Amino acid sequence: MKRGIALMEEDRPGAASEALACFDQALDLRSGLPLDDSPVLRYGLAACWLNRADALMKLGGAPQVAEAIRSCDEATVLLRTLPLGEDPRFPRRLAMAHHNRGLFLQALDGRPGSDVVAAFDQALTVLQHQDAAGIADRQYLLAVVWMNLAGVLAAQGTSESESRALAAAMQAIGLVADAEAEDPAAAEVGLKARHALCRTFAGRLSSAQAGEQAMPDDVHEATDAVDDGLALIRRWEQKGVARFRMLASDLFRFGSRVYLIYQPQFLQEFLDENLDPEASSAAYVQDEDIRAAAQEIVDLHNRLHA
Repeated sequence: MKRGIALMEEDRPGAASEALACFDQALDLRSGLPLDDSPVLRYGLAACWLNRADALMKLGGAPQVAEAIRSCDEATVLLRTLPLGEDPRFPRRLAMAHHNRGLFLQALDGRPGSDVVAAFDQALTVLQHQDAAGIADRQYLLAVVWMNLAGVLAAQGTSESESRALAAAMQAIGLVADAEAEDPAAAEVGLKARHALCRTFAGRLSSAQAGEQAMPDDVHEATDAVDDGLALIRRWEQKGVARFRMLASDLFRFGSRVYLIYQPQFLQEFLDENLDPEASSAAYVQDEDIRAAAQEIVDLHNRLHA
């Protein structure tokens, strides 16, 4: 197991295949232990299945992804036999088995199906139960699951899924609010949750005709999500962390269009704030995607006001 885990950290061809072989060996060894006598032994065997699933996902390919899902299912069967309240590792591993199954189903089908939503809902049920109270990183794990659930629901595009997506995204943001300025992992959760919010608002705003009402209710929430997200990214840029730029370009594009259509009086202020190198970094402001997004909105503004 330890050798397989170490191999999973290596960034070289063949490492994932070697890791999978290690996990399969561990699986064979642990399957021969007196599993009925000890919850810890069943937990260890479930860990083999889940590590095996991670190695298969790293290998990629539809057959490997399907086998990874099967490995998650094997782990879940074992984990459900454990006394979840006796050891915080037990509910944590079960929640992650459900969560990862949802991610793997997404990778296999490429669609935000109801089975993916069900897997994330099951993970939330485990994490919200009193048996999970002792999990040290429970709040972060809840935020991750809520974030991924929000993304799936936003992609479904129905009125019911949109309402659930907004609620899920807000749950995720609230759970990491106190940590996202200092912890990059928490920041990533908060930013991806805001990205899901904006995807949902984009669908809702596109179905409304600008001019039918002075200001759709979603506009203020959309601009708040964009402004908060971009402010957070700029703070991380000042610390030399550039990993959020892809999210930044999407938020910037969306925010620019919302301001242009619904609050044009604030568009220039929005652009100036986000293109000021002193508020972020020179590299951020000169990033190709950021510059392209800025040029797109300027061109659109000129066409609309020609």
